[in-house]
Amino acid sequence: MRQTDKRAALSASIAALREETPASGAGAARGIVGRALELHREGLLERLKALESARGTADPGDLLVRIDPARIDDPLPPDRHPRAFADAAFAELKRSIAERGQDSPIVVRAKGERFELATGRRRLAVCRELGIPVLARVLPLDEEGMLALQYRENEERANVSAFERGRWFARLAEAGWSTTRLAALTGLSQPSIVAYLKLGRLPEALIEGLSEPRALTLKDGARLTEALEADPGALARMVAALSESSGRPVREQLARALAAARGAPSPKPKLAGRAILDREGRKLATLTRSGNQWILRWAPAIEEEAIAWIAARLPELVHAWRSGAVAKSADGAEHEEGSARARPSGPES
Repeated sequence: MRQTDKRAALSASIAALREETPASGAGAARGIVGRALELHREGLLERLKALESARGTADPGDLLVRIDPARIDDPLPPDRHPRAFADAAFAELKRSIAERGQDSPIVVRAKGERFELATGRRRLAVCRELGIPVLARVLPLDEEGMLALQYRENEERANVSAFERGRWFARLAEAGWSTTRLAALTGLSQPSIVAYLKLGRLPEALIEGLSEPRALTLKDGARLTEALEADPGALARMVAALSESSGRPVREQLARALAAARGAPSPKPKLAGRAILDREGRKLATLTRSGNQWILRWAPAIEEEAIAWIAARLPELVHAWRSGAVAKSADGAEHEEGSARARPSGPES
């Protein structure tokens, strides 16, 4: 039984016993009946004393309460990219809490009349947007305990990316945490901490140019860091390459950026086998070729209505291409004159 459930059960038992325990003194029956009642009362008092003692040993800091989100502060380093609060997964979490309530509590610690958040940033954000109290577990935590709990919860969640972990490590390092201390906190090796730091310390100009930075891997962090350290002037070329490939899949953007860092021409992307992704990095379709024919294979999750809508627009798009209404880049991409390169079409574009 959870600690909070145990405390609640003990409190209920104590309240019931207090109601059941007869008062001493006035009105007590005499003789054998009176003595029996007195023995019964003494037995109930002993049970009451034992239950109150057991309740006293339960952790008083482990409380499950509902709190106004406005009373909760967030002092820890961010562990999620801002897009994690605006993507499809966040929308689904919001829908779930709105319809079925909050199943999993956030974790906070008391700080005077307010609280500080340890885990559950997205759940807290959802409750703020919905204008409802957030279910929270209040624990007595010091700073290191807060950070350890934050990392442990994220480690158990598959949707926390290596990039987000790297940013978290980088912010702790900026606050004075050594790799040795970070390794002790998380249980990772120091070389692993260094790899995360390379990823988390990538220049903001590079990160902003990527269509989905959460898709970056530890290997990407090492390669990009190596390119930047080899040539101080590489950053400007890499940023320009990312700008020219805005909206492209991350792997294609990285190939162009690394080629620019080396001073080599950007590799021409292959059309056959290209995965067309939405803005959150999920596959919409795959472009393949069979003989002289191009085939667009849609992902199973794409609605038939969306495919029909796109198909209806194809004549208009082909006409725009042939009439010169769109600019044509060297790699075969198209975008409207005077605007950023268009992202691949899709229901969520």
